[in-house]
Amino acid sequence: MNLDKTLKIVILAVTKTYDRYCIAGMTEYGEWVRPLPPDHRFWPTYRYCDSAFIKPGDVWEITDYVKYNDPQSPGHTEDIKILDYNSVNKCNELSNEQLCTFVERHLEDEQSLCDTLDANGRSLCLIKADKIRKVAGENRVCFTINGNEYRNNTFKEGYPVTDLKWRSVFQHRSVRFDEFNQLYLCVGLARKEPNKDIYREYPMVISIITNPFFPYPQQYPD
Repeated sequence: MNLDKTLKIVILAVTKTYDRYCIAGMTEYGEWVRPLPPDHRFWPTYRYCDSAFIKPGDVWEITDYVKYNDPQSPGHTEDIKILDYNSVNKCNELSNEQLCTFVERHLEDEQSLCDTLDANGRSLCLIKADKIRKVAGENRVCFTINGNEYRNNTFKEGYPVTDLKWRSVFQHRSVRFDEFNQLYLCVGLARKEPNKDIYREYPMVISIITNPFFPYPQQYPD
């Protein structure tokens, strides 16, 4: 990543993180970027100044930023620190069809997923799932890739879903994942939070992108 030039990213994930929000995206070259706001590790809002939602498919231009290294969470190699809120500009918005085309072009393999799950030099991964299975009564999913089902290795089955849209979908709507033509997942790691007794970078499903598009619930983001 060339830190001397304007950075353009396609937003792929908008997630709930405590009482704030985390945003991640990819450059046109398939490089992951997790932009952090100037004054915090997480964003204070899921909206733009005009009250529109920040959502996957939005294209950002970022002009003033530096590489950021989190000493507590070394797997988070994709972080950048934005130096001024005014240096972030939404310059475009992809349709769902355009977003799916972008995602298909930058899909990562199963080894990349395993490296992400192990916090092996990375904390973000974009994959195409054969199947997604919601865990009954939980805001968690299992998924299958190349015939291998990933169910997580915690005492609770499935990976927690922090995707702001799909948290709302699971709360208010019924969905059958076998009715979609394509299913894409972004898997990301939470940061270590020793003050909250979190001592490892643990995996979550931070975004679900579908073809065809599944609408936002009227109650979003609740």
